[in-house]
Amino acid sequence: MKVAVYCSSKNDIASQHIENANIIGKWIGTNKATLIYGGINLGLMKAVADTAKSLGGKVVGIVPVSRKNNTYPKNDENIIVDDLNDRKAKMIMLADVFVVLAGGYGTLDEFISTLTSLSFANDKTKSIIVLNYNGIFNHTFAQLKQMTQNGLMDSNILQRVKIAITATECCELLQQCKSHLKSSQK
Repeated sequence: MKVAVYCSSKNDIASQHIENANIIGKWIGTNKATLIYGGINLGLMKAVADTAKSLGGKVVGIVPVSRKNNTYPKNDENIIVDDLNDRKAKMIMLADVFVVLAGGYGTLDEFISTLTSLSFANDKTKSIIVLNYNGIFNHTFAQLKQMTQNGLMDSNILQRVKIAITATECCELLQQCKSHLKSSQK
C-alpha cells in the first residue's frame, strides 16, 4: 500500500505533533507500506520518513526542484518535479490513501487539492484520513460544512474524508484502508 502523508516541514513544532508523525511512520514501516511524501529532511516530513524507513517501509520523496538541496538523504527514491503543483499531482497519482497531519498552508492546500482532484475524477477507491489532533482542522471542517449548507458543494464529497482524533485512531483507519484495498484487488 502506498500512503501519501501531508505534513509540516517546519522544525521546532510541538513534540506531540512529532510523536504523531512517528506513530504514522511506525504503521507504514511495520506494514511494509510505501511512504509517498514531500521528500524533505525537515520537520514532520523527516520524522515520519525516519520512522517508516527504520522499520522497513519504502520511502519515496516527491521533491520540487527548488527544494532539492533539502532532500531527505535516506529516501529510497526521489522524484524531482518542477513545482508544488506537480508535487501534488504526482502524489495524488501514486498514493492509495492520504494522511493529513499537522501543517500550515501547504498541508491545507495539499488536503483540499487532493479532495478536489479525487472528487472531480470521481475516484472512490482512495481515502483521505485527517488527523484532527487538538482540533487543528476544526475551522477547516466548519468552512467546508458551511459551503455545503449554502449549496456551494455537494455534502457527499466530505464522506470520502475520515477524521481521526488520535494517531492510534488514524492507524486503525489505515488498517481498514489496507484491508479494503486487498479485498478490492482480489
